[in-house]
Amino acid sequence: MFITLDEIFEEFEDLDPRDQSQYLLEIGYELPRFEDNQKRDEDLVHGCQSQVWLTAAPKDGAADPVLQISADSDAEIVRGLITILLASYEGLTASQVAAYPITDVFDRLHLRQYISPQRHNGLQGMVDRIRNSAIALSGTHSDVPKGEQAGVSVTVKESRAGAETDAPFDAESIRAEFPVLNQLIDGQRPIFLDSGASAQKPKAVIDKEREVQEGYFANAYRGRHAFGARIDEELEASRKRIAAFINAPSERQIVFTPGTTATLNMVAAGWGDRFTKPGDEILITEMEHHANFVPWQQLAKRAGATLRFIPLTNDGRLDMSRLDEVLSKKTRLVAVCGMSNVLGTVNPIAELTRAAHDVGAVIVVDGAQSVPHMTSDVQADDVDFLIFSGHKLYGPTGVGVLYGREDRLEEMEPVLFGGHMIDRVFKDHSTWAPPPAKFEAGTLPIVQAIALGTAVEWSQNVGIDRIHAHEQSLLQLAWDQLTAIPNMQIYGPGLEHRGGILSFRMHDVHPEDLAALLDRKAIMTRHGHHCAMPLHDLLGVSATTRTSFAAYNTAEDVSALVSAIMSARQILRRN
Repeated sequence: MFITLDEIFEEFEDLDPRDQSQYLLEIGYELPRFEDNQKRDEDLVHGCQSQVWLTAAPKDGAADPVLQISADSDAEIVRGLITILLASYEGLTASQVAAYPITDVFDRLHLRQYISPQRHNGLQGMVDRIRNSAIALSGTHSDVPKGEQAGVSVTVKESRAGAETDAPFDAESIRAEFPVLNQLIDGQRPIFLDSGASAQKPKAVIDKEREVQEGYFANAYRGRHAFGARIDEELEASRKRIAAFINAPSERQIVFTPGTTATLNMVAAGWGDRFTKPGDEILITEMEHHANFVPWQQLAKRAGATLRFIPLTNDGRLDMSRLDEVLSKKTRLVAVCGMSNVLGTVNPIAELTRAAHDVGAVIVVDGAQSVPHMTSDVQADDVDFLIFSGHKLYGPTGVGVLYGREDRLEEMEPVLFGGHMIDRVFKDHSTWAPPPAKFEAGTLPIVQAIALGTAVEWSQNVGIDRIHAHEQSLLQLAWDQLTAIPNMQIYGPGLEHRGGILSFRMHDVHPEDLAALLDRKAIMTRHGHHCAMPLHDLLGVSATTRTSFAAYNTAEDVSALVSAIMSARQILRRN
């Protein structure tokens, strides 16, 4: 090899991105070129932007032979990247190549974007081919997920719960970080108790969106220019932070989507349509948001399957003692919310997952309400799919997250087709890039996805466990005061089984009338069926009032709410 990996590291250490590109071109010029007769179709690794030819053969007759790799490209900068790969693999046996953490090399060189599924310049396929050849020659087995590019699976070990401190939770200081709450409405301080619908955004998130738009916006995974490279880095940093937040084994299992509703429909169509057949059963609950109800209802109709429901207890929890009545070998899929958007019920996801897997079923968790308010651990819970939205997690609208187990993402079919998710298009068929690109057709919600990473970082800095504890203290305070109001009924379980949501109704005050009077005092709640009509049918009411807490709410907010409710009862003259 004419240049060593150590020499490349030394040269790259002090280079800025433009100088790095120049250096890649320079070392690319020095790479030996294939003759025309060496550029055989069978050795071609297809890429959207460049072509790469590759051969990998044993150098000797040993049981674990040294791997002899030769490659060339029609793009000089890719030839520079090939040089880095060849230097990395120089002199290694097949088993060593199969286990080599090539992603570490590209991380150290700040060139990770070149070796991700999102960048199709031929390099991704080349690395996969090298690794597959090495595995075949050595007879080794690899546990590295497809799409990790001949490296080791990247498990992010940074803190997920976030800050750990004994200091009191200062909700007023946190509130000050939210510009929308630092204003007066008709001379009154706004009290926002509708975070279950959409949370407010801290200044850090707003500033991040502005930074991207004003500083370096470009389309993602497209341009080699400075803006494009920065966007790619920011997106992948966000993806990595989100993976850490839910303890995903790899950021390659994090797919950016338009939001929870769209993502649940993606799973219902992409996984459900492929694997659900007549006679199968789909198991959900009556407490589900319409977004985690209707897609499965429609899947059952399309597939000729039966939609079944886990019974609820009188206080609005899943009746796990009756699970065996509805869960069987016929169950293809279980779909359940992590936390009810009406009752606040926190469901036993790990227990449900074990039961579902015992009968061979897949579990889909709607984490729209749970992920923003409590620690989520997809590995401990062993869920197949977890889905949540950015806008409920102090982040922007228009972006959501699909986490999937590696095997489930491999099984699942894409439902949107076009740019970015393509591996290769032929006249009569097409092949797909590996996840997450497989499910990210077209232009991503780029600014929103980057700012979602900032929202996650903000939550981690405050501490998701501390946020949860604060919300539970407000929940206790509100429970104690609301239950003292005449004719008040709170729906759902006791405090030990719920998160920071209270839905209630007074027999002598309609929720819509109450909402109007609360709004006059700048107190913002939600009224109606909360996109959960079957649940309200079960409760025997058409509408409820919902208060949902977040990090920026205070004890004073609860007192103001209760006082306003008492005042509303007097105004409506129904007491």
